[in-house]
Amino acid sequence: MSLRSAFAAAMVSLVGAASALTLAAPASAAMPGPVALAAVPTADLDLASAHGQALLKARLQRAAADVCGEASSLDPAGKRWVRQCRAESFGQAWDRAQAGLVAANHVAAR
Repeated sequence: MSLRSAFAAAMVSLVGAASALTLAAPASAAMPGPVALAAVPTADLDLASAHGQALLKARLQRAAADVCGEASSLDPAGKRWVRQCRAESFGQAWDRAQAGLVAANHVAAR
């Protein structure tokens, strides 16, 4: 099962001063249904530290698992879709979060 090339995975937006990230499941022609969203809180994290970033990574991975769901072990195509959904959702969310951190550090350095 292939995912749309115009993948709408991991639509992440920084809310306020990085107080939360919103993660959306990818839209797929093969896996129709409502889009799931997960809010990932970040206000309690020190994102400048390795520990804070590790916690953010774990939260984003859990959120990607939540929004992408599970597939039956009897459904190999569904399992592939879920793995790709999780990888795409997490990857795009992580990239967006890192871009937000770089922008915040750039503004703070001024």
